[in-house]
Amino acid sequence: MSHTKSMSRTRATGLAGLGKKYLEIAERGNKTGMRFLELYSLFKISSTFSDKLDMAATLKAIKKIIREVMPCNQFSLLLLDEAGSTLTLCSHFGFSERLAANEKYSPQTGIFYKILKTRRLIYTKNIAAARKDLNPMPGRPIAGAFLSTPLLADGVKLIGVINLHRKAPNSFGRDEIALLRKIAAQSALVIDRITLYQHHRELSMTDELTGIFNRRYFNQRYDREVQRAQRYERPLSVIMIDIDHFKTFNDKHGHLMGDRVLQGVATLLERSIRKSDILARFGGEEFVILLPEIDKERGRKVAEKLRRAIERADFPKGTTQPLGRITISLGLASFPEDSSRSPDLLERADRALYTAKTLGRNQVAVAPHANGDGSKTRRPQALATAGK
Repeated sequence: MSHTKSMSRTRATGLAGLGKKYLEIAERGNKTGMRFLELYSLFKISSTFSDKLDMAATLKAIKKIIREVMPCNQFSLLLLDEAGSTLTLCSHFGFSERLAANEKYSPQTGIFYKILKTRRLIYTKNIAAARKDLNPMPGRPIAGAFLSTPLLADGVKLIGVINLHRKAPNSFGRDEIALLRKIAAQSALVIDRITLYQHHRELSMTDELTGIFNRRYFNQRYDREVQRAQRYERPLSVIMIDIDHFKTFNDKHGHLMGDRVLQGVATLLERSIRKSDILARFGGEEFVILLPEIDKERGRKVAEKLRRAIERADFPKGTTQPLGRITISLGLASFPEDSSRSPDLLERADRALYTAKTLGRNQVAVAPHANGDGSKTRRPQALATAGK
């Protein structure tokens, strides 16, 4: 009998040992699984930086990662503006598009103030017991668990916030919270690098004074658009623009006042064209506009619209100009009527601009009709629309 009891005790001890061993293996397996999720998440986020340098692609990848490794009912990612005065909802799931559309929040209120001030992750196990402390929140959850962490690039630079919500209270585990910290750190690093890249890229493409495209960028786009027009046999127009008597204005009122005029003209021109059109500062007081899919007749109407917009605008010291106001002269050339070659087309638009200036300024001159290759003018024309 004692022998049977001894065997039972031995068997029980063995089973207890196996159970303990199983728990250890399971724990190691769980840790291995979390480590795999961590490496997978960080790799997928990092790859968007190396592959595309595209903010939209990165935000999409972060949202996908959250769906896969930290399933939740609501997710939101908000980014701070440069001034640090506004948080804008940039990526989300789990609530209506209407609710999410153009959502902006003050970083000086509620949950966001607490997160951004402490720069620490906040886990609210039960929203119902702490709703006042959590407002405002994207998606307006009223119950469950809420997890929010700051986005800190290099652990220092604050660029935004990530929020997760589950309907069940106390539903985020310790391993998940640790994983979110690492996802947030990697996301912040990639987002910050892309933002810097885009900023430097914009500087290389835009004119510092007016904020529109510069000549370098225009030259790149111009060649591509002409090739596209040639390939698909689509119309394309170019408008060269010059501010009338601008040297006189600068000499009389100084370059700072002249800069204000340049900025004002650029703003009005940009407002008066389509988003698909390309406006650039060509140099000094000269601008150029590329009009894809616009033929010569429509191009002339666009040019006249631009002329009138500037003529009717109220510029500082404009009445001191020889024409009594700030005005522009414009020259138009179009593909394929005037030329099928990019250098010739731009040159013809420039010649038309010269014609507008010699005819008295404040008018649109259209390049004379030419052979398709721009080699010979069939019938000399100097069409000009006088400013009325």
